Amino acid sequence: MKYFISVFLFILVPAMAYPQSVSVSAVSAHSGNNLSSFPLLGGTVTSSNDNIRVQGSSETEDFGNVASWTLSPENIKVGLLSRGQELSLSQLDHNGYLLVEKNLEFFDPSDETLAIYMFDDGRAIVRDNVANFSFFDAAGEPQYSVSNSSQSSDGERESQLAADPAGRTIVLYNPVIAYGNQTGSQARLLFGNEDNEVFFRDRNRQVTDVKVSKNGALITLLVTSAGGDEVLVFDRFGSSINSIDLDAGQKGAVLSDNGAYLTVYSGSRAQVYNTLTGERLGSTSSRASIIYASYQPEDETIIILGGSENNLRISDPMITAVHLTQRQIAREDIGLSLSISDMADVTLERQGVNQFRIKGLNQHLDIRTSF
Repeated sequence: MKYFISVFLFILVPAMAYPQSVSVSAVSAHSGNNLSSFPLLGGTVTSSNDNIRVQGSSETEDFGNVASWTLSPENIKVGLLSRGQELSLSQLDHNGYLLVEKNLEFFDPSDETLAIYMFDDGRAIVRDNVANFSFFDAAGEPQYSVSNSSQSSDGERESQLAADPAGRTIVLYNPVIAYGNQTGSQARLLFGNEDNEVFFRDRNRQVTDVKVSKNGALITLLVTSAGGDEVLVFDRFGSSINSIDLDAGQKGAVLSDNGAYLTVYSGSRAQVYNTLTGERLGSTSSRASIIYASYQPEDETIIILGGSENNLRISDPMITAVHLTQRQIAREDIGLSLSISDMADVTLERQGVNQFRIKGLNQHLDIRTSF
């Protein structure tokens, strides 16, 4: 009996000394942000209907009749399109200084499909007329335009843009194209002025999500059809590398920074695959509906942001961390009011060993795990 007790204690003590856990906190500079305020480096951008306030570290600027606005990937630039007698393009830095203010005379200010995309180096892209993309340099000077229209006589939804943070690999895609009683989609790689190529076109599958790896080397298309969902993997030149069959109902697919691993998630389940071989490395379910999930290979951990999302507002948010090799799970409720500026902007960055940051929310979240 004495021998049995001593063995039991030897096993129990390490388990108690090293419990799995996850802690979540808002970055201190953002802790005061409300649901309409989003982090700018050293400041905030606050949205109220079609009014925008850019409060930088030095200056504050107000804009009205805003058709579209966006932050660059590292939150150092703000881009806006404002309606007036003409459409106006504005760009500000994180100090709040107005860098560009330019009227776009050949654009229709009443166009309901206007959108702007920004890169950290100041380049901007403006979408108008459903499928036209105009490219501007850091000084706001027009460079060239590309039409991404499918030319379907039955119509199509607004084209979307996906790119790596540096804007080296740019994909324009039509998520839904009507072909009579069928709906399809297409995706186009942009290499420069008058240099682009459609690398995916299908009359039976719709594109629901497009991601470009951080290094710009790989592209994933999450597509859906009556037969189920599928992730298609391409290189930066549009050559097919792999395809992975999935159950229906997938919400998103996220590449690791180097593109070697792929996280696919539905509302209740996240799965991790080897991007090149298609081998499934692990999966996990979530108590809360999954809003975003990403696998961090250096830490062998899936980080899941869960909660109820409605109109980009998140109620009952929760972080779940899953260590794939140790098969351990830790969860933490987030006692914060959270919102999303744009679902495409939500990203997870590794800050160090077992340390991560979720961006794209009104408050950036710092996460620490222990397994």
